[in-house]
Amino acid sequence: MRPLAHSIAALVAVASAPLLAAGAILRPSLRRQLPERLGLRSEPGAGRIWLHASSVGEAKAACRLLEALEASGLATRATTMTETGRGIFERDRPGTPSTLAPLDHPWCIAAAMRHGSPRLSVLIETELWPSWIAACADRGIPVIVASGRLSDRSFPRYSAIRGLIAPTLRRLAAVGARTELDAERFARLGVPEARIRVTGDLKLDPQAASPALGVDLARTLEGHVVVVGGSTHRGEEDALFTALSAAEAEGRAFVLVLGPRDVGRAEEIARAGRARGRRVVLRSRLDGPPLRPGEVLVLDSYGELAATYAAAALAFVGGTLVPIGGHNVSEPVHAGCPVYFGPHVANVRKIVQILEADGSGRRVASGEALVIALVEALRDLEDCRRRGQAGRATLEHHRGSVERTRQLILETLAATERGRGGEVSPPRADPAGEASR
Repeated sequence: MRPLAHSIAALVAVASAPLLAAGAILRPSLRRQLPERLGLRSEPGAGRIWLHASSVGEAKAACRLLEALEASGLATRATTMTETGRGIFERDRPGTPSTLAPLDHPWCIAAAMRHGSPRLSVLIETELWPSWIAACADRGIPVIVASGRLSDRSFPRYSAIRGLIAPTLRRLAAVGARTELDAERFARLGVPEARIRVTGDLKLDPQAASPALGVDLARTLEGHVVVVGGSTHRGEEDALFTALSAAEAEGRAFVLVLGPRDVGRAEEIARAGRARGRRVVLRSRLDGPPLRPGEVLVLDSYGELAATYAAAALAFVGGTLVPIGGHNVSEPVHAGCPVYFGPHVANVRKIVQILEADGSGRRVASGEALVIALVEALRDLEDCRRRGQAGRATLEHHRGSVERTRQLILETLAATERGRGGEVSPPRADPAGEASR
């Protein structure tokens, strides 16, 4: 480490130490995490392909890539920023070593590297960690961004500091961008164009096996018309409660399942539903009388939302009625369920275009419009089923991002081996990928 970088790292460590100490005292969960965050506890295994995903959605996408890499005979490991993300790895890829990611500080990264220096590092979506990327570059370890995206919100922020982040981005061995627009944005921020390829969105590839509902949950939902509100944010549940009342007025009551983006809000949502006179049950307390139409189930657990979509007649995906940019709108359609979303879909623009084209996805302008759309759809459940099946068939035609990303990783590994002792050679261009750009 250069003297200036060493001094900055030391200053950051000194400034952060009181905050970390206070957090460890006040929050037992942080105290348990601290050794991993400092890079002092890590799964050993030099030479593995090391995938990093931010949280739940990215971890689910990473699991599909992990499966493909391991089927190719490559040893892998995974890190994530959150306990919930690690829970996804432990549930879906129990044979893959997984830990919480170290803090992006040179000393923490160096400690983690001592436990298990990766053969190649894959960052899912926009996890652009300067210290991690620099540490890999110093050790000759190629770094790939997979399913890379730069949203309408993040791109202006990165552009404003382009001079600071361009050196980091030039260290990337390759970028597998989700769309042509994402590829252009990475290039404008400083990634050499020869290292960018459009590989698609990992979230568009369905899981090899559909997730199954727990027995108790399946029994609770069986035989009812179910509407799911997934990955919702504060304010979005109100529209779904109103839709439930409007449907009841037409004699079309349904069981409402709410899966908030932050499960810490589950009790808050339950109180809001009870204030409207509803019976609301938390998933963790699903031990009373079965749910009936007009009642509400709130998922205060992780990993069950995708399976719940398969039991639904309709779904709404959140982060779209509020200016978040949208979450995984393809997940319900993979389960054969048509999906609704609000106007804020910048993060999922390409998927929205695909789903709107075949009618399996429909955009509404507001919460009031969502109420009207859901009630109208409930008048023809057979049409809902047809739309869901059509959407699932459409997404099958867009399968392939996992395989294209796997190929990019294999080619980058081969190019790195050829270029040992010098700068990492860019991966060979993929004619199919170039055509998609």
